[in-house]
Amino acid sequence: MKFFLDANIPNSSTGIFKELNYDVQHARDIGMANSLDSEIINYSTKNKRILVTKDLDFGNILNYPVKSHVGVIILRLPFYYNAKQINRVLLNFLMIVKEKEIKNSVTILEIGRYRTRK
Repeated sequence: MKFFLDANIPNSSTGIFKELNYDVQHARDIGMANSLDSEIINYSTKNKRILVTKDLDFGNILNYPVKSHVGVIILRLPFYYNAKQINRVLLNFLMIVKEKEIKNSVTILEIGRYRTRK
């Protein structure tokens, strides 16, 4: 699987994906740290990458219909979570989720659970 991490995801999170042998890019590493939402989703779709973000706007299926992108994972975690805590949640999720569950869907990831909309 290929992933694209939005600028609001810690840079250190790329290491979690790489540990699990996933192809991952971070918005900051390719000069997209200040990009518009439309640029972020277009880049991830064009490059066939699942977007990982904290931006709840990407959950709006009127603006971002499920079939218009490769997939979006939205982290809904407490605002005070630090990078280490975020990475732990991501690792636990990536260890159990199947590609077919998150491809072409919107997944809301919370502490200890996730739900997917296809």
